[in-house]
Amino acid sequence: MLSDGMMPIRTNPSLQKTIGGLFLFFAFSTGWGCAASHDPLGAEIREALGVTKSSAEETKDTIELTYDPKVILKRAEALYQEEAYIEAIGEYQHFLDLHPLHEWADYAQLKLGLSYFQQFTTIDRDSEPVQKALGSFQKLLTTYPNTSYAGEAQKRIAVCRERLARHELYVGRFYYKQAAYPAAIRRFEQILSVYPNDPVAADSLYYLALSYEQEGKAGQAVLHLQDLIAKFPDSPYQSKARQMLARLNGKPRS
Repeated sequence: MLSDGMMPIRTNPSLQKTIGGLFLFFAFSTGWGCAASHDPLGAEIREALGVTKSSAEETKDTIELTYDPKVILKRAEALYQEEAYIEAIGEYQHFLDLHPLHEWADYAQLKLGLSYFQQFTTIDRDSEPVQKALGSFQKLLTTYPNTSYAGEAQKRIAVCRERLARHELYVGRFYYKQAAYPAAIRRFEQILSVYPNDPVAADSLYYLALSYEQEGKAGQAVLHLQDLIAKFPDSPYQSKARQMLARLNGKPRS
């Protein structure tokens, strides 16, 4: 955790509602019992498959698991409900490899993405699960353009992008705190390249200016402060950026 008085990472207000809703969804979609019974996503498919608490164990060593789409998906769903996401990923992928044109293939692609997503916990952890989740959700939209799960996928793509951006910002600020300014600069520049209009771009511009100043490159710092002031007028960094800009303008440019 950053404890040197750094300003908190912000989230777009509209996206906060999306994230909050998805967190509620995830809370109700994991585990069995009351929560699972109120999860509408895929409920009809689980009912058709006859998924129960014992489905994962019952299908474990069956011959049908090798090729039968319903048995493969049944086991995948049971494992997902048990929060055994790594094992569930294997089964969803097995289903998609063998039955990409099945009527439930788009659902399996969605659940593959959710299985990756559920493995990501906090922004200080490896972001690979979210990257894979994002790829899975994007593949759902491109491979199955008429899917009824397009709305679900779009919501999760937005959350994945937000989490990846927040992770990159966390790493960049960590490098800055450790005085590893070149490494911090690379991270913040990457954020601006990939997420130029996201809220984290304002944070990145501010910390880029700080990093360039520490590197003795006042000119570069000034340019990023000017971008921050012009592009993000509502940023909480506005006051500090203007103060820093005034101070740097009194120095020789590098």
